[in-house]
Amino acid sequence: MDDNDHVIGKLYNDISYLNNQLHQNTEKLVRLKHAHKNIEIKQEDFFHNKRFIDEPQLSSVVWDGRHANDFLEFRNYIEEAYVRIGNQDIENMLENIEDKISYYEGINQTLANSISSKRERIAQLRNVEK
Repeated sequence: MDDNDHVIGKLYNDISYLNNQLHQNTEKLVRLKHAHKNIEIKQEDFFHNKRFIDEPQLSSVVWDGRHANDFLEFRNYIEEAYVRIGNQDIENMLENIEDKISYYEGINQTLANSISSKRERIAQLRNVEK
C-alpha cells in the first residue's frame, strides 16, 4: 500500500507540473492569437495607407530636373519596399505566428493526453487498494 501511495503522490506531482505547463502554453496561445489578429488588422491599414507614398503630387510644372528625377526614383524605391513589406514580410510574420500557434496547440494536446493517462493510472492504483 505504501508503494501505491508513493506512486500516486508522484503521479499527482507530475499532473501538477503538466497542468502548469499547459496553463503557460495556453497563455502563450492567447497572446499569439491576439498578436496575429492585430497584425492582420494593421496590415489592412498598411495597405490602405500606401497611397500616401505619392503625396504630394509633383508635376514637371512644380518640380523638374535632376533632383526631381532623383526624388521620383526614391519614391519608386519606397513603393517597392512598401509592397515587399506588405506582401512578404508581414505574411512571413503571420506564418511564423501560425506555426507557433500550431506548435503550442500540439504540445497542449500531448500534455492533456499525458494528464489523462496519469489520472487513469491513479484510478487503477486506487482500485487495487480496495
